[in-house]
Amino acid sequence: MQKGFDWTGDGQLLFQPAGDKPELEVDFQVEKEEYRGLILRFTYAEDYGIYRIFLDGKNVRQPEDYMAGQKIEDYDFYAKELQVKDNYLGSFKLAAGKHTLRLEYVGRNLESKGNYLGLDSIRLRERWDKKRKSLS
Repeated sequence: MQKGFDWTGDGQLLFQPAGDKPELEVDFQVEKEEYRGLILRFTYAEDYGIYRIFLDGKNVRQPEDYMAGQKIEDYDFYAKELQVKDNYLGSFKLAAGKHTLRLEYVGRNLESKGNYLGLDSIRLRERWDKKRKSLS
């Protein structure tokens, strides 16, 4: 835990990887099955890397209609000045129980001085699970 700055609670989880293919896994619990918007609050800084994010083994940026050969965007956490931002990853029907976020390092911005990662918090926002009537 890294204390200080504008982080939630006791601070951010600062990941300073070593090795060729670093990855970080973080678990969180859901009390009952719910449709929720998943928001991760990350730090951006001059020595942070580019990561791919998976929720329960599935890349959050891979669309349902994904076709082989399509480029999947990753999350670049480089910034010239230290800042904290919310990242909306999408809305998901989450079953009750444990869920796992896996963040895999995939490279770094040419301007970045490192491969760090800072996770401030995991937030689940209430979403409506209703279908709207067609406007036509």
